[in-house]
Amino acid sequence: MDGYGVVIPAFNASGTIAETLRSVAAQTVRPELVVIVDDGSTDDLAAAIGGTDLPLQLLRQANAGPGSATTRGIAALSTPFIATLDADDLWLPTKIEDQLAYLQGLPGTSGVFCHLRNFRNDRPDAPE
Repeated sequence: MDGYGVVIPAFNASGTIAETLRSVAAQTVRPELVVIVDDGSTDDLAAAIGGTDLPLQLLRQANAGPGSATTRGIAALSTPFIATLDADDLWLPTKIEDQLAYLQGLPGTSGVFCHLRNFRNDRPDAPE
């Protein structure tokens, strides 16, 4: 299966980005590159992303919103597959493996999405 890259738009995310990166590093399929786009943060995002063994690229831009930051990150990748997540999101360990298997089984598929669960105060939100 071909490789993938990850794009993470980040704005003042120094408090959450390390845990997000740990969930990316825990994937059963390792990314070729993780591009973090600092969208005009005023916190020390660069210090918060240190200490990971992931292949990282940090890009900086003036604050233009998450869509602009994601688009810039996508442009920086040359991988055949791209996964995105926010700087306060967490992935289950087989998320990418499962999605790549789906894409391999249905090669005409343009995108794969998954279920999500919100967390508040370290507990899952009750279903609505």
